[in-house]
Amino acid sequence: MAWSRRAFIGATAASVAGVTLSTGKATAPVGREKAYGVIELRLGGMSASVYRFDLDRIHRRELSGFERMAPALSGKAFAEIELASPLGPAADDAQAAQSVEIVAGHIDKLKAQYGLQAKDIAVLVSSGLVDFAPGRVEHFTEELPVRTGIIPEFVTVKEQARLGYDWIVRRTYRDRVMHVDIGSGYIKGGYYGPAGFVDIAAPYGTKTMAGAVKRRWPDVRTATFGQRSLEFYGDTVGSMLASQIEGEPSPMQRPELYLTGGIVVATAMILHPKAILGHHPLVDLAPDDFARLLGLIAGGTPYGGPLPSDLTDDEAERARDGLRRVRNVLNPHEIAAGAAIGDGLARQLRFDQRTKLILPRLAGTQIWVSQYLLEKFG
Repeated sequence: MAWSRRAFIGATAASVAGVTLSTGKATAPVGREKAYGVIELRLGGMSASVYRFDLDRIHRRELSGFERMAPALSGKAFAEIELASPLGPAADDAQAAQSVEIVAGHIDKLKAQYGLQAKDIAVLVSSGLVDFAPGRVEHFTEELPVRTGIIPEFVTVKEQARLGYDWIVRRTYRDRVMHVDIGSGYIKGGYYGPAGFVDIAAPYGTKTMAGAVKRRWPDVRTATFGQRSLEFYGDTVGSMLASQIEGEPSPMQRPELYLTGGIVVATAMILHPKAILGHHPLVDLAPDDFARLLGLIAGGTPYGGPLPSDLTDDEAERARDGLRRVRNVLNPHEIAAGAAIGDGLARQLRFDQRTKLILPRLAGTQIWVSQYLLEKFG
């Protein structure tokens, strides 16, 4: 049986945040479902997915977005196809010219395979893609509605941060939780204050910061990549975030910090395999986890050493599968860059003064997309 998109976002994808994990069985009953499709275009790729919403829970707005999707082992595999972005830097002008037809083809497949109508499908374009190729995006947004009847939609980084928060956190918990997502291209997150959601963001993630470090130090080696990444975080990323973090509530006011993103899952898989393979939806992290991961990288074992001896045979096999996923998505330089981001955030956000530092195990990787669709169609 496969995890449905309703059950676990990103269960097979190597997408923006990039890493997912094996899970234990869930026992929540499957309710009435309605399928919706989404095609997301980013700088680094394009994905076509099917989400299934539980119609018996979708209107319970006191719950978090993830709870409203009612995670359960449904036996119905979602479809997600990771493809090259026809509008991104890897696409030449000829491919960009065919972007409308490429996306229209995937829309037609979603309609044919899942019985969806145009009103059941959303096409999302990342703000990074708009910044990179405004001319290409303008042509695409003008022509796609003519070809398919679907108007592309844009979501700012600030709105992505708010959507990610609402996907994870119940309204009644807003006064004690802060959330940060370390994606492949962006750090983003925030908290709710008296005037609404307050975001923090910087245009560096595991992959974008790894690329920036290589450009600054072309001869850097894996053993020293973590140290160079810490330097880059300190003089570039940290300074970008400093003014945003300066006015944030103290750790006593927001004692719980939720962390998501591929590097967070990878760190937990490497350092806490038994916890992440368990049944509890929340995995406790330690304030020095990212510093420990940097130590492993410097020592030549970026993906960890031998598995803990207390794992069962089944847990060990699932842990090895999870580590294979990590290796397939994050190379050692990206692991190092992500660990440096986590370590820098640990100091700036005072991880050691929080009462809880948590990875929501079933939050998935594309959390803002999930919440966006929940609000659009729910």
